[in-house]
Amino acid sequence: MKVAIVHNHPIHYKHLLFTELQKVGLDFDVIFQGGQSAIRHENIELSEHLYRSHIAYRGPYETAPFLTRAWFTWKKMVELRPDVSVISGYYAIECWAAWTWAKLHGRPIVLWYESNEFDYRRHWFLEMVKTIFVKGCDGGAHVYGRTNRAYLVKLGMPFDRIDIKRAVVDVNRFSVTRESRPPNERRRLRLLYVGRLAPEKNLHFLLRAFARYLKQAATPEMELVLAGSGPCEASLRAEAKTLQIDRFVSFNGYTPQKELGKLYESADFFILPSTREPWGLVALEAMLARLPVLISTQCGCAEDVVTEETGWKFSPWDEYALSHLLLELPSLAPDLCQTMGEAAYALAKEYSARNCAAIIMNSLSRFAPKRYAGGPISQTKVETGR
Repeated sequence: MKVAIVHNHPIHYKHLLFTELQKVGLDFDVIFQGGQSAIRHENIELSEHLYRSHIAYRGPYETAPFLTRAWFTWKKMVELRPDVSVISGYYAIECWAAWTWAKLHGRPIVLWYESNEFDYRRHWFLEMVKTIFVKGCDGGAHVYGRTNRAYLVKLGMPFDRIDIKRAVVDVNRFSVTRESRPPNERRRLRLLYVGRLAPEKNLHFLLRAFARYLKQAATPEMELVLAGSGPCEASLRAEAKTLQIDRFVSFNGYTPQKELGKLYESADFFILPSTREPWGLVALEAMLARLPVLISTQCGCAEDVVTEETGWKFSPWDEYALSHLLLELPSLAPDLCQTMGEAAYALAKEYSARNCAAIIMNSLSRFAPKRYAGGPISQTKVETGR
C-alpha cells in the first residue's frame, strides 16, 4: 500500500510523526507546499534517509503561489499514483487538487483534521462546501481530540470513521523530573506562557487578569513569564507598564525548541489563555515537564487533557474568575502541586510520535489487511478514541 500525504510545510511535531511512520514501515511520500513557514522561527532539515518528501515551493508556505501549489500537487499525485491519499485539511487549493485526483481515480481519502467549530465565525455557504469535501473523504479521518471530532460529525463524517489521532509531542525532549517545592521556600511562583505574542493568544486579557490578582493579593507571591515573540509584543509591554505590573512580568522573547525544557523546568504553572487554538501542543510540552496547567476553554486540547488531577479550565473572557483562580495557586500545598504535575506527565506522554504512528497504521491497515494483519503494528495496543 502506497500512501501520499499532502501537507502545508515541514514542522517539528509532524516531522517526528513522519520519521516514526518511516520506522514502522509505512510506504509513503509527503507532498509539502512550502519549505518553511513565515511565522515560525525554526526550519526542519529534511533528508531522504528519514522519509521521502517533495516541496512545491522552497520559500515560506504563506507566499507559495496558488497555481504552483495546485499544479505541483496534481503532478505528484499523477506521478506517485498512491493507493491511499491523506489530506491535511480542506481549506487550501492543494487539498482540493489531491481530493479531486483521488475521487477521479477511485482512491480512498483520509482527512487529517485540526479545526473546532468555535475557532471562527462560521458561514452556512462555506460550511456547505466544507461538507462536500468531508463527505468525500471516504477513508475516514484522524483528529486530535473530541472537539475536532464533534465538528467533523456535524459536517457529515460518521462518528465511527473518526479516529482520535492524538497530537504529537516530543516526549524525550520535554520530560523532566522535578522535586517537590520545599514548604518554607519563599521565592515567587512562576506562571509561564509559551507561544506567539499574537492577538488570538489573548495575552492582553491575561495581563489584566494578572493585574487584578496583584491588587487582590495581600502579598504578591507570583510572577508572570511570557516567552515568545510576535506582533503584540510592543503593545503588551506598554500595557504592563500602564497597569503598573511590569516588575512582576518578564518578557523572555523567543526560546528555541532545544532550550524550552529548561524554561518549563523553571516554572511552577503553565497558562494558555487563547480565544482561538485548534489544539495547543505547547500545553502538552508543559505537562511533560510536570507542570499543572491553566487552559482556556477555547483551546481544542482543553476537553481532552485538563482534568481535576492535571489543572484548571477557565473562560478567556472572564478576567474576574481567572484572577480568583490565580489567587488560589500560591496557597496550594507543594505535595498537591507535585501530584498534579505527575498526573499531567502521565497523560501527556500518551501523545508520543510512536503512539500516534500506531494509531495511524492501525487505521490505514483496513485498506491493505493482508500486508498488516498479524504484524507488529496490529499488535500495538493504542487508544483510538472511537
